[in-house]
Amino acid sequence: MKAWFSGGMIVRGKQLLQLYSYYSLLLALLLMITAGLDRSGTFVGNVRPVLMLSAASAYVVVAALFAALASRRPDPQAAVGYVFVEVALLAAMMLASGGLGSGFSSLLLIPLVISNLLAPGVLGFGVAAWITLAVFYTEYIQPQDINAAEVVRAGLYGLLAFVLAILTQGVSRRLNSALSLASEQASHLRRLQRFSQQALLDMPDGIIACDPGHTILLLNERAGQWFNLQQGDILPADLRFYGEQKLLEHHGENLLLRKVAVGHPDSGDYLLEIEDSARLAAEAQQIKLASLGRLTASIAHEIRNPLSALRQAAQLLEETPYLQEGEKQLTQIIEQHCLRINRTIEDVLQLSRRGKSSIETLRLAPWLTHFTGQFKAQHSAVPFHLDLHCSDDILVRFDADHLQQILHNLCANALRYACRHSGNNARLHIVAVALRTHKIQLDIMDNGGGVSAEQLPHLFEPFHTSEHNGTGLGLYLCRELCEANEARIQYYPVAGGACFRLTLNTPADIHSPGLSA
Repeated sequence: MKAWFSGGMIVRGKQLLQLYSYYSLLLALLLMITAGLDRSGTFVGNVRPVLMLSAASAYVVVAALFAALASRRPDPQAAVGYVFVEVALLAAMMLASGGLGSGFSSLLLIPLVISNLLAPGVLGFGVAAWITLAVFYTEYIQPQDINAAEVVRAGLYGLLAFVLAILTQGVSRRLNSALSLASEQASHLRRLQRFSQQALLDMPDGIIACDPGHTILLLNERAGQWFNLQQGDILPADLRFYGEQKLLEHHGENLLLRKVAVGHPDSGDYLLEIEDSARLAAEAQQIKLASLGRLTASIAHEIRNPLSALRQAAQLLEETPYLQEGEKQLTQIIEQHCLRINRTIEDVLQLSRRGKSSIETLRLAPWLTHFTGQFKAQHSAVPFHLDLHCSDDILVRFDADHLQQILHNLCANALRYACRHSGNNARLHIVAVALRTHKIQLDIMDNGGGVSAEQLPHLFEPFHTSEHNGTGLGLYLCRELCEANEARIQYYPVAGGACFRLTLNTPADIHSPGLSA
């Protein structure tokens, strides 16, 4: 019998089944109260009052059991079995009240409609046949009084029962098809909602969805980390603004806020998109450096070949025996400037040769220990002190090769100015500190006297240098490499020297495998 319900409406009709059980229990109670109070048989039970009261009492018991079963665990077999029992009890009460003319014929049609809605098919027609047999039994078989006109009336009632079953099953099939389509569409929408929600939560930018009262309906992990917010909180005042976008400085980061209306403009719902301007600048920097790479590669080939020929010619000319001392000095000047031009080309090519940043998770303390050891070995002939302060649990997200280039440039500059300003007492300090904003602050300090006020506005400009033999690309290269790794570099004056501060990112999950030292 279970196979008859596998594709029917009964699977999706649990709520209808529960409502019908409450209706049956209420009808049974009304009939029993009416039969108990109507001793004269004015309304019901005028032919057989004892049968009426007995059938009504049994109806209450069966309806109560069915209501309890339907409210806890709706069962299709129990529902259909109950319909057959209910029809039999209503037929008995119809017999006790005088037959079809008593009004019970209308009550018999309700179980017929419900059964054909819940279980369309053979079972629904079985209920119609059962009602037809019940009417014939109560009208003619049990009373043993056959009248041709009443037989026609009973036959028409049976025909009405089958016609009503056919119509109800047609409606049931349409409802079932509509519900199936609605269920498929709802399932598809739920899948799309899960996909879109997961995409929003995994975005590198911050996303905050708010209602007209600025209550946060949805936000991703990035936005929660930036502003320490949770779903259901009220949006802070500094994040509310009029217009389409706003630039906000938050804990040393420049954030770009965009406000996008959702749905109808009058609804008031809006989406707040928060982007890190450092990441946008890094993406723009990648495009700029790619163009610069193609340009410098062509320029390098055009300059290097005649430059090499010029230097070689100067060296050969210097070896000529008939040159006087003043003329030899001129050839040396030519060679020095050739070397300077070649060094400038090498610095420019460093910008063009590097590809896309290969950002990885670095354990900073052992990495810095290895770097300082190498730096001391490379400058062993120079007397200086290098101090390192970094806790063992600090992790950063950076390209290791790029970080090597940045620190080597900064430390080499710091050592040169410290030796010039402090002599044998030259000191360098590298200090790494974890900030509460999920950032790492890495300071490179020296006692070299600091940067003059005239040089500060041009500190990171390319080809601007105060050194006679410098190319002016060292700090520019450091800034470009930092932006390519979504980091920042800033200059801060300190007592007796300079401090270049790197603000680095930490990994999203510090327990992730594959750490590099």
